[in-house]
Amino acid sequence: MQKTIILLLSLSLFSSAEKRTDTFYSTTYHACLKGVSNPDKCIEDELTFQDKKLNLAYQKARKAIQPFRREALKEVQRVWIRYRDKKCHFFYHKESGSGGLSDALACELEETMRRAKELEALY
Repeated sequence: MQKTIILLLSLSLFSSAEKRTDTFYSTTYHACLKGVSNPDKCIEDELTFQDKKLNLAYQKARKAIQPFRREALKEVQRVWIRYRDKKCHFFYHKESGSGGLSDALACELEETMRRAKELEALY
């Protein structure tokens, strides 16, 4: 089981080399960025939207895969959440100021969108 988790996590990390396209952002996000002086609010709102999309993709993936793989997927998802949080929180430190917070939010958004795409590929 541990080998399966490591393999799936590795695939998740290496697939991050895929090119990102703006088609995965909501239209609300694009509109928000055009008319706001604080893009962090737009990122936070988009992260909420994309997190819901991720959760839906996870539920659909669980139903689509073989029953004996569901527990492994659950474990991989938990590991991925810890990975995303550690990776993205690295960008923010009390001494990094608001730029660090923006970078951390942007990282979390990108990683969440990327993971949703990975899960969608399972069904």
